[in-house]
Order: sequence, then structure tokens, then C-alpha cells
Amino acid sequence: MGIDSLFVVNNRTESLIAVKHWGAIAGSEICERVFEAHRRGQREGVDGDAACVDQGSYGFFLTRGEVTYVATCSRETAPLLVIEFLSQLYDVLRAYFGESVTETTLQEHHVTLYQLLDEMLDSGIPVNTHAGGLKVLVPPPNLYNRVTATVMGNQGVIVSDQDPLKLLPLPWRPNNIKYTSNEIYLDLIETIDATIDAEGKVLSSAVYGRIEVNSRLSGMPDINLTLSNSHLIEEYSFHPSVRLSRFASDRVVSFVPADGSSVLMSYKTANSDNLSSVPLPLYIRPQCAFGAQQGRVSVVVGSKPAFEKPVESVTLDVRLPSRVIGADPTSTHGDATFDVTSNTVHWVIEKFPADKTPCLSPAVAVAQRRVQLQEVVDITASFRVPGAGVSGIKVETLQVRNEKYKPTQGVRYHTRSGSVIVRA
Repeated sequence: MGIDSLFVVNNRTESLIAVKHWGAIAGSEICERVFEAHRRGQREGVDGDAACVDQGSYGFFLTRGEVTYVATCSRETAPLLVIEFLSQLYDVLRAYFGESVTETTLQEHHVTLYQLLDEMLDSGIPVNTHAGGLKVLVPPPNLYNRVTATVMGNQGVIVSDQDPLKLLPLPWRPNNIKYTSNEIYLDLIETIDATIDAEGKVLSSAVYGRIEVNSRLSGMPDINLTLSNSHLIEEYSFHPSVRLSRFASDRVVSFVPADGSSVLMSYKTANSDNLSSVPLPLYIRPQCAFGAQQGRVSVVVGSKPAFEKPVESVTLDVRLPSRVIGADPTSTHGDATFDVTSNTVHWVIEKFPADKTPCLSPAVAVAQRRVQLQEVVDITASFRVPGAGVSGIKVETLQVRNEKYKPTQGVRYHTRSGSVIVRA
């Protein structure tokens, strides 16, 4: 399971630049099939990656400029794994040799190319595809490295015997970062999934969250982030920079941040035994009745007074039964339209008015067919609440260590709807 063979070829002259085998050795005739698919794609104006099959194995190729990267693998290998590796290989070669990766460049630095393949793949399985970490193991080609390789041979990278990890950079953060203004901002975004019955009772619910970090910090800062009510976090996943053992022991998010924007962590809060305690920021009260020749639908929606921030960008999609042949929606606030194709009333309220509760009352026309025992109206709601969270998880402290400066800090909270459905 993994990549069996890798071919690097020039798609203009169809000449072989490099070849490497880890498993079953594939013949170069696989390249002929790749070039047939490549030429066919050019004639059809298709610009993209493709795959071809050769008996019991698969062949994948990725064309960038004048160079095509071809990989063969067995049936047990995930296809997306191979395509993603070829894409990562191209990005690594650009980091080493510049934006223009040509046949001449790869032939000139063929030793570096083979060293990279040895480090990136272990028995055909991708293990290291980040240029920052690879540059420690395989030095980029420069004048010093060329002279050293000529005089001493290619003996790998020499690191300090006292501290062999000292020179290793972090894969997610380059060295020697400098900013005139050091800033770090956090966005805590939470989404609510809920299913509600016609009386407003919560049948099922879940709150998902993520913390996004925008870091513009100089040097190599070490950050400790503490969260209030972190015991509510039931499931979580972290950015590779986070020390998992530290969070498991004392619930502190300790990390060296990636430069720029990144998702620090994603989480799901523990389900409460009392589902009605889920803090939905709005209420939806539908009333529906359908007879043999006519129907009546009324939907009232408003924000809960206990919620501290106003609810914005409220959208309700009211899907009517299939027996409905038309509807003329009217609302006391917002814009309401009817889509005949999906039998859905689309109601948009940008902001709730302060003096009245919005109400939707579409005049419904139904076909004269037998009345069904259950004619359900499904309401799908979406909304957002800037500046507020719903789970009670908040950023308590953010400490920046290992650097002398005091950065500018900021935290914003967002609440958004996920899948909120009302069964009426």
C-alpha cells in the first residue's frame, strides 16, 4: 500500500528526467499511456489532473509547466493520497528551485531531487512533505553546498552533537520573523445544530466551535491560552502546533503559533441531559392546517430577550407539502418569496424590529386531492449573532512568553446557525 514507482518526465520531449521505485517496479510504458491522456486533455481544453489504469495498477499524473510527475500504485492505495503527494512534491520543488521547475533545473540538481524523494517517502508512503522541515534534512542547492558536495561528497546534514534538535525549524513557522507591530487576534466561532418540534421543544442539539488565530508576532513566541468552562469541551482536534499533553493534563492550550491565519482548534461541547437548555438565540412558532381545498400557514419568529446580542441575517425556508400548488407570502417584516420548483417560501429578515414581532402568513392554494394523514411543514432556519458565544466557553487569558515585547491582543465571538430544523 503506497506509491510503487515515480517517474519525472518532460511532457514536451517525452524524455525521462528521474525515476524511483519503492514497491513493484512499473515499466516506463506507463508514461506512454499518461502522455496519451495528457495530449487528449490538451485537445479537449481540459486543464487538470487525470489518472490512467494499467492492468493491475493505477497510474496518476500531475502536469506543471513542462514537467509531468507520474506515480503508479496498487489497487489498495487511496487515489487522493497519490494526487495530493504529487501536488506537495511540486510545491517542495518550487521551494527548493524557484517558481520555474524545468527539466534543466531538475537534471542539474538530480542529487537533491533523489534525496528529497528519500525523505518524503518511506516505502512509498508519504511521511514528510513540508519544505521547512525538509530544508534541514536536505540543504537547498547553493554555492556553499555545491562546493561541499564536490569536495566531501553528499554526506547529509551535520547538526550539533550537543543539541541535535536546535537547528530544526517548526514546519508551520519559519525562522527570523520580524514585525514592526506585534499583534495576535482570536476569533471564537460557534455553530448550533438543533431539531425542534412545533411547540418549541428541542429534540436534538449540538454546539460546535473553532478558534481561529491571526498571528503577526516576531521571533519564536510561546503562547499559553486558558479557556473558561473548558470542561464542557467533549471532542476536540488541534493544530499541529498545540502540545496535546499539556491540554490533557491541565486544559491549557500551549503552542507556538503559525505565522498568519490558522485554525488553532475545533471542538464539540458535551450534550446536556436537558436538551431544552440549549441556548438558541431565537424562537420559531409555526401553526399549520390543511384541508381538502385550502391551507393555512403562520410562522412567528423573534429573538429571545435573555440573549445579550441582537440576532442578524435571519433566513427561514418554509417547505410546504407537495399538495400545495401555490402560495402568496406576506410578512409584517422582511422579504418573503415563493419558489414554485421546491414548494418553499423563502423569508429573509436582516434585523428584528424593536416594536413588533415578525410574522409570515402565506395564502396557500392546495390541489383537490385526498388529505394525507400527515402533511408536514419543514422550516430550516439560519442566523448569526456577532459578538456572542452560546456554549459558555470564553478566552480567559492569553500569555505570550519567550519574547520581550507585549503584543496587541483581541478576541471576537461569533454565533452562527448550523442545521436548525423545525418540524411543524
